[in-house]
Amino acid sequence: MTRQTPGPKEPYVGKELGSVSFTVTEAVLHDYCDGLNLPPAVAVPSMIASGPDNAYFAQSSFSNHFGHLWMRQEWELFEPLTRGRTYTATARITDIYPKRNRSVVRYEVELRADSGELAVRTRHHQSYLLDQQDGQLTFRDPKAKQGARRFVVPEGEPFGPLERVISLEMCDRFFHGDANYHTNREESKKLGFGDVVIGGRMTMAYAAHILEERFGTAWWTSGRLDTKFTNPVWPNETVIARGVMTGPLTEEPERTGAFVWLAKPDETVVLVANASVRTIEREHKRDI
Repeated sequence: MTRQTPGPKEPYVGKELGSVSFTVTEAVLHDYCDGLNLPPAVAVPSMIASGPDNAYFAQSSFSNHFGHLWMRQEWELFEPLTRGRTYTATARITDIYPKRNRSVVRYEVELRADSGELAVRTRHHQSYLLDQQDGQLTFRDPKAKQGARRFVVPEGEPFGPLERVISLEMCDRFFHGDANYHTNREESKKLGFGDVVIGGRMTMAYAAHILEERFGTAWWTSGRLDTKFTNPVWPNETVIARGVMTGPLTEEPERTGAFVWLAKPDETVVLVANASVRTIEREHKRDI
């Protein structure tokens, strides 16, 4: 990927983050699938676009990176990505807001093909502990949190599951050998973590994978995903992705919804997500 880096450093609402060039190469696909311990891709995985999306960290982040964690990601898919094709991403900061004891930067990214068509739009919410610059973060027992991060699984047809143990070696392959807090313990300790933090790009990819399996073409051409990250994952932990079909959306009956979540075997919830696709049958009726 090649990028243009504008200044100044600190984020502000309205800041244009420049452009990133991204080519869907076989090497990128290999690292993605190998790093997630998934079979070689036949169709280009939708979350491979998290690469250029995440490339804006340097331009969007506060200079104090301590305690940095993903809070939320919103995705809209418009057309499948194609092997060998080059795309251009552009981004800007759309909001900075408080969330509990954290400051959150929201930036929007649009990924377009060389012909100009919009392929993917994302809204990325990254959180920072601006009042702390050193020391070690402590995480409460997830079961002791208010509400215990529990939820009621909606009624409907289940799909998945997908279970994986995420090793440090998988992280290294997924992130192409880059030394950061998702691959390197020393880099992670600089940000206050006791161990490597498994990247949100990886856990979100498992959620998207079972959606791709369930919805097929409808996912790549009309998928929406709103993901909230609830607890960190550490090396050699197991995660299980599960989903439930929730039926037509009340506010958009032409779309079919699903609820997806990732959890550890002890039921610690890693992420929860609402997803939907446009109903193919209705799409055909509009074309007639």
